[in-house]
Amino acid sequence: MKTTIYNLLAVCFLLLAACKKDKGFVHDNNAPIVVDKFTPEHGAAGTEVLVYGTNFSTDTAGVTVTVNGHKALITGIISDHILIVIPEKAGSGKIAVTINGKTGEAPKDFQYESSYKVSTLAGNGTSGFADGKGSNAFFNFDKRCGLDVDANGNVYVADAGNLRIRKIAPDGTVTTLCGGTYGYKEGKGADAQFYLPLDIATDNDGNIFVTDPAAWTIRKVTPDGTTSLVCWGEAWGMGIDKRNGMMYYANAGNPGSIFQVTPSGDAKAIITGLVYPADVTVDDAGNLYVTENGTSVIKKFKAGTWEPETIAGAAGQTGLVNGIGNAARFDYPWGIAIDKHNNLFVAGNGTSDGSVVNTNQCIRMITPADWNVSTYIGGSTPGFADGSGAAALFNAPTGVAVDKDGVVYVVDRNNNCIRKVVAE
Repeated sequence: MKTTIYNLLAVCFLLLAACKKDKGFVHDNNAPIVVDKFTPEHGAAGTEVLVYGTNFSTDTAGVTVTVNGHKALITGIISDHILIVIPEKAGSGKIAVTINGKTGEAPKDFQYESSYKVSTLAGNGTSGFADGKGSNAFFNFDKRCGLDVDANGNVYVADAGNLRIRKIAPDGTVTTLCGGTYGYKEGKGADAQFYLPLDIATDNDGNIFVTDPAAWTIRKVTPDGTTSLVCWGEAWGMGIDKRNGMMYYANAGNPGSIFQVTPSGDAKAIITGLVYPADVTVDDAGNLYVTENGTSVIKKFKAGTWEPETIAGAAGQTGLVNGIGNAARFDYPWGIAIDKHNNLFVAGNGTSDGSVVNTNQCIRMITPADWNVSTYIGGSTPGFADGSGAAALFNAPTGVAVDKDGVVYVVDRNNNCIRKVVAE
């Protein structure tokens, strides 16, 4: 788009130069400012837009262009074209040109598209162990680890390689909540032991729940770091129905199952016959959504009846393809999370070794109205870079969580860090 606009501007400037040989161009302060159209008609912050109209002024000091009331950067003007850059957080609305107190508005609204920016909340790309703030903290995500976030914005992550449950405050300060040595033992803080802490879910009371498939357990951890047994079972990914405290876990088997666990610890299989189910999340009506890692599809199970529906992906077909329902493609997905609008977020690379050739080095998003799959952030190239859209690089994202404000958190496995995604 940028190249096209620059080429168009070049032609326009040549035409203008030719016109000036005859009579030149002079803005008429007594005539109206007219905005006819603009292109492109939609885009995110930073998009270059060419505005067409009449009675513009080539004196940039006297011209103001706004998008939905937000001032845009003007990068070039000729007689009937103005090139602007869409400002951050502009929102959808009119493009207006003001010259010497007179304003003209475009007949159509510009459709603003939110962009998503990635930053590194904690960790620095190097494997190890250290508590600390931001890049001074070290993690060891040598397995397909998960995370969750509580109502206060604290992130809890299963640090499998370090046998610990880590807490990350909103400012990026990392502390160890519990664990640190290999074994199975209930206790407080460092006295607790884990074999393989893998996934995390939080409840409404500030408690967190940890799966340990090597120990065949789900453990409860209170805010002070005290652990206790909830139930026995080969639990991998898990989710909680925040309405009633009911827990659900996937056992990552073939054939695999989804288990329901009551708050008192009674567990039973409610869905069977799956192919390596990896993770599960629950919407505000009690419906379950499962990443079926073995077939690269996302499935929904209707609350109560557990009637199945494949909502995205095609069984056995892999790739990074956006689209509606079975037109989309995933590549061995792993973690899944849901926001307050029932949008689903899927961590793309659930290969056992965190493969760098996996095509989904990204977070995918599925909207509930039509099961439309899009690439939320990242792309197909592994790496480590903060930024927006496809410029943000991940290397084997495995865990994903979303807070009450829509902020998304990601376990970036091979980079051994926690990434934070914010819609600007």
